[in-house]
Amino acid sequence: MAHPRLPILPEENSLRVSSPFQGELTWPPQKEDEQPRALRALSRIVDGGLCHRCGSCVGICPTGVLALDEEEYPTVKNLSACTDCDLCVKVCPGDEFSYEDLFEQKFGRKPELEETHGEFQRAVLAHASDESLRAGSTSGGLVTALLVDRLKRGEIDGAVVIQSDEDQIWKGKPVVARSEAELLQATKSKYAISPTNLVFEEILRLPGRYALVGLPCQIHGFEKAAELQQALRERVVLTIGLFCHAAIEHEAFRIIWDSLGEKTRGAERFVSRIGKHPGAPHLQYADGSTYPVYFGEKKGFRPSSMEMINILYRLYTPARCLTCFDALAEFADIAVGDPWMAPPTDEIDFHDGWSFALLRSARGEAAFQEALEAGAIGAASVTRKEALACNKQMATEKRWRAFRMIETHRRQGKSIPNYGRTSSHFPHHGGVQFVETELHMLTHIGCFLPRIRGKLLRFFLGEGGYRLLWLNNKRRTVKFFLRDQIARIRRNLFGRGTE
Repeated sequence: MAHPRLPILPEENSLRVSSPFQGELTWPPQKEDEQPRALRALSRIVDGGLCHRCGSCVGICPTGVLALDEEEYPTVKNLSACTDCDLCVKVCPGDEFSYEDLFEQKFGRKPELEETHGEFQRAVLAHASDESLRAGSTSGGLVTALLVDRLKRGEIDGAVVIQSDEDQIWKGKPVVARSEAELLQATKSKYAISPTNLVFEEILRLPGRYALVGLPCQIHGFEKAAELQQALRERVVLTIGLFCHAAIEHEAFRIIWDSLGEKTRGAERFVSRIGKHPGAPHLQYADGSTYPVYFGEKKGFRPSSMEMINILYRLYTPARCLTCFDALAEFADIAVGDPWMAPPTDEIDFHDGWSFALLRSARGEAAFQEALEAGAIGAASVTRKEALACNKQMATEKRWRAFRMIETHRRQGKSIPNYGRTSSHFPHHGGVQFVETELHMLTHIGCFLPRIRGKLLRFFLGEGGYRLLWLNNKRRTVKFFLRDQIARIRRNLFGRGTE
């Protein structure tokens, strides 16, 4: 297969350099012995398609050498400050992440590579008790409710979250929120790539206790950074991981933004989902009014956020996401996502707003329990069998997709991530799993065809795409109706079970 992304750097093994005196230059210089070793290595990571764009390298740099470009790739802003300490390379989770070693260290057992949910102490469905927060959140508002509770009781001084960028409102901006108001500004999911770990610099500079909310790759970056900087380990007292199928390249959102034309004028916020599970994205204006991002002129059916995100994943999944197999944030204290499962009881309606969470560590369990006892959140129990079924399809697809891509890249002599001991014994997919994985990869063909994926996206934003999305919506409606009815019948016959 072709590499899913053409290099954006000026030339092979180079980084983009910004200088107030000379404008944009090319680094490294002509003589190789003049090149800082760390920057050469970082450049190879980016050029090889291994960069997660998590921001870890920029956030940990002690001398402010690095910045980010428009696509969130690292770029050199202050070359003379580079001491060649190599921290930017050592912290990179895209190049190397010792999955099996860290799993054993955290959970005391070897991981089973085919398991999708990792280790967890308890699984729950939960929501914010504050009805306005619950209504205004993506799912149940669990993440924000937990952070507000920790902040109010003085357990944290701030939390790393993603707010909307002021200039490009579809874009996420990492911040350390230090008040309830700032936390509330970060509600709602952000699907574009966001360099969360950029804020390591602020956490290391300003003492305090912090919570970190991030995607699986960003949690990986934190774990590596915390090994390099003990202060970071001491200051980040809670990690909340978000379930992730993949991030989405900025190009997709630029096309969507352009498709809205004059409707973008005066828009103050790009809300990823209005309405509960699965919701739909809207523009929000100063007067509080909103306009649907997709097919706003249509009456009746409009595709949900998830239906459109599934299109974007298949066209604009970044290169490194295709080789990442951690879908459910296996190394976070608490992992949170949408409840893609049949409602476990007749009393639970996901349209009211619920979050699904896996409590993985003692401090994650403690933070959740304290918020529950304080009345900050409401919760319902989930059996282990129900938990392992929740998000199973997404997590399985991501896992086997990564194994398939790594195997292909290794065979083709391309750069592949080093997962430590795990890299030598990825499971081999055969039989039904082989067919399912190949079909799944086929649906991602647009990721490998950068010259036509923009045309495909514009098609799906037009009349032809609207009709296909309508048909897909009917298929999904029937699928989920049957799933829920079958689950209800099984509960009535056999009970919920525990395994």
